[in-house]
Amino acid sequence: MDESEKKDILLSLEPLFEKAEKEKLWFYCSYQALWITPKELRKYHNQGRFIWGTANWSLRNPMEKVVEIEGIIKEFEKQKINLIKKIQEEI
Repeated sequence: MDESEKKDILLSLEPLFEKAEKEKLWFYCSYQALWITPKELRKYHNQGRFIWGTANWSLRNPMEKVVEIEGIIKEFEKQKINLIKKIQEEI
């Protein structure tokens, strides 16, 4: 990708950055399951990384990820409890 293409992509992302910063949303890339704050994404862009067009990003509330993680934790907690019960039954 040449510098002109990079510049065009970065310019096309500006409205998303404005909305994300205003509404406290994060950039999400479903292909990579990446959650990135606007500040982090600007830093990556300055390093030449993650310069992907708007089709690759959506803006999402980071609390969605927190809820997802909480569900995973609850599922692991259930598995742990069931495993402990099995171990105790064998003793």
